[in-house]
Amino acid sequence: MKGLWVGRVIRRPEAPPLAFLVIMAILLGLTTPRFLAGANLLSIVSQVSVVGIVSLALNQVILSGEIDVSVGSLLAACAFTFATMAHATSGLLLPLLASIAVGAFIGLLNGAIVTIGRVPSIVATLGMLLGLRGVVLLLGANGILLVPNAARQFGLGTVVGVPTPIVFLVLVFAVFDIANRHTEWGRDILAVGSNRRAADAVGLRAGFVKFRCFVAVGLGCGIAGAVFAGQIGEIQATAATGFELQAIAAVVLGGTSITGGRGSTFAPVFGALLVGVILNALTLNSVPGTFEQLVLGTLILAAISIDAVRFRALRRAS
Repeated sequence: MKGLWVGRVIRRPEAPPLAFLVIMAILLGLTTPRFLAGANLLSIVSQVSVVGIVSLALNQVILSGEIDVSVGSLLAACAFTFATMAHATSGLLLPLLASIAVGAFIGLLNGAIVTIGRVPSIVATLGMLLGLRGVVLLLGANGILLVPNAARQFGLGTVVGVPTPIVFLVLVFAVFDIANRHTEWGRDILAVGSNRRAADAVGLRAGFVKFRCFVAVGLGCGIAGAVFAGQIGEIQATAATGFELQAIAAVVLGGTSITGGRGSTFAPVFGALLVGVILNALTLNSVPGTFEQLVLGTLILAAISIDAVRFRALRRAS
């Protein structure tokens, strides 16, 4: 019985990144004294909350066999919307709803272009990435848009002593975990991502399943945009540039297959934590920030290669 339990754990897609995360934490704790400080660990989780929220949503698209590289520009557009509405209205609800609405609308556009227009998702979302970035650059050309202090609660506030970004991350995780494990939503996504023809043969509307996933990314970016704006306090035209690399890295490093059909809700969370630990380690060891993309790009390639080898090995063993 114990052997069967161990075997199931090893076969979990997030098992390798979780083991790597634990090993890295131990090594960094031994070599970098400040790493295991409670404040530093809490800061890591809080800082990766935005990446975690977006990667949880992006995970749905990748599980369905598609990709969305527009999430960096989409996050910037949502954050810009949140900050603008925060200046125009009082309170936090309307800015949050506006950010979510913009994200959902753009996600809807991405989904329609891919599923109705039959444009490859890498092409459609790359075009959206560039188009949205152009809009943000035009709207933000006047300089820096400051986020009112009262509207920064989503990024800097606490709920019963827990940082608000972590609360948002936990809530988004709970929603996707329930949907993926206990509803047809998750089963349909895995079926479509594993074999679209087979999914179509049993009556699943693959296009609609994928469309919903792109809308989910927009909703996730809308929520994350409010947290992101609250954390950084000022929105520039170049905000979240390159963020899509961190989000994709989190999903892939966490164990979700880039080809779709294999993964879990835990994967993007573990991946986001892994990205956060790596970036934090670079900072604590005074490694120049210019190395971040090099490290993340290398890790993505390594994760994809390891996943392919591991999948073939597990298939031969089964």
